[in-house]
Amino acid sequence: MNKVEFSSDTGAPRIIIQSNPSWDAWVEICEAVWVTALEGGCNYWMDYIHIRHLETTAPYEKLPEGRYWSLKDGGDIVKNFSIAVHHNADDWPSSTSEVTEAKSFDVITVGINNLPPEMKLSIMNPYTCDIDAEIADQIVQTGLFGSVVYG
Repeated sequence: MNKVEFSSDTGAPRIIIQSNPSWDAWVEICEAVWVTALEGGCNYWMDYIHIRHLETTAPYEKLPEGRYWSLKDGGDIVKNFSIAVHHNADDWPSSTSEVTEAKSFDVITVGINNLPPEMKLSIMNPYTCDIDAEIADQIVQTGLFGSVVYG
């Protein structure tokens, strides 16, 4: 028999849930998060993003098939290409942005793992997958910064 763990916050029994999505599921999750974040969730704090090729620091490097890496293509995102997120500028356009460098897939996996359990469950369940702008923003911020920095 397994021992029951109890929450140090509430004293209630803890239930630990593990999710092991397939690569196809990760493609869908990553695309949903980045598209939702870029089209509404992060607009209030993110100035812009440079997308970089895996082997170079040159922005907007073309792939061998002649197209560019995309944060709106889950198949690209799971390849974990480099990004440079510009944020916290006082106005636009500005050269005073802070820059945080990361990898496209790492932002999502770290961000989801840093969410509260009930949010993780709603995102990782393929039948109830619920990623709205607020959740997408929280995933991206916690994936980039370790916690929500911009409200």
